[in-house]
Amino acid sequence: MSNLIMNNLVFFIPMALVGFVMCGEVPVASRFVRTTLRTFGAVVGALMALLVLEALPALI
Repeated sequence: MSNLIMNNLVFFIPMALVGFVMCGEVPVASRFVRTTLRTFGAVVGALMALLVLEALPALI
C-alpha cells in the first residue's frame, strides 16, 4: 500500500522542477519539441520522486 504523507509530497515539486530544467536544456529548434521535452522531464521527475519515496522505507 502507498506510504505517502503530505510532508513527503513537498519532494515532488523540486524533482519535477529538476526534470523540467534538465530536459528543457536540450538544444532543439522547435518550440513544440522543447515544450514536449519539458513536460516529459517534469513527469519523469515526479515519477522518480514517487519511486524514491516508496523505496525509501524499504531501504531503511
